[in-house]
Parts: sequence; C-alpha cells; structure tokens
Amino acid sequence: MSARFTNPVDAARERLAQRARQLEQLVAGSRPRRETEHEVTDQKDGAADEAQAEVDSAELQRHLAELRLIDRARERLAAGTYSECIDCGESISPARLLAQPTAMRCMACQRNAEHRGQH
Repeated sequence: MSARFTNPVDAARERLAQRARQLEQLVAGSRPRRETEHEVTDQKDGAADEAQAEVDSAELQRHLAELRLIDRARERLAAGTYSECIDCGESISPARLLAQPTAMRCMACQRNAEHRGQH
C-alpha cells in the first residue's frame, strides 16, 4: 500500500487505476497478426507463427477479462459496496482486497464459488 493512502479504499482505487492503465497500454499495443502475402515455405515457421498467434490471442483475452473485473470493482467503489461480498454481503477482508483488488467475494464465498465452478 502506498504511504500516501491511509484509507484502504483509496489505495485500492489507485491500484485499480494503475493496473487499468497498464492493461490498456498492453491491449493498445496488441496487433493482430496479418497473413503474409507470400507462401510459407517452412512448415515449422508456419506452425510456430500459428502457435504464437494463439498465445497472443489468449493473452489479449486475459487482459480484456481483467479490465472487465477492474471496471466492476470501480463500479462497486462508486456505489460504496466495494468491500462487501456479492454473495453474502459480509465484509471482504482488507488483506484480501489488498492482495486482490478486484475480489468480489469474501474467502468463504470464493471457496464455495470455486467449488461450484463459478469464478
């Protein structure tokens, strides 16, 4: 937590903003791979390019998913419900929010959600 923030909510707001800026830069820097105009003569190069394109696509999807989680956390901050579990309404521990600023559930409800296959 930054020394200039004494309130955990203010610290979370700043951390969410910083991470959102990082992700937005990464997403903006992502460029879809274009098909080359010439025929690929080496199958290994073609396979490597295809594999890298899949990795890049998966990484972009992870970045976009994290940005959606950040947006949801910011909405909860604005509504004054940031530290409330979306399932049981109990408080999410400050330590959990510090470690995972986008957390929406307390630890008990998170374990139950993971057990049920929800994220």
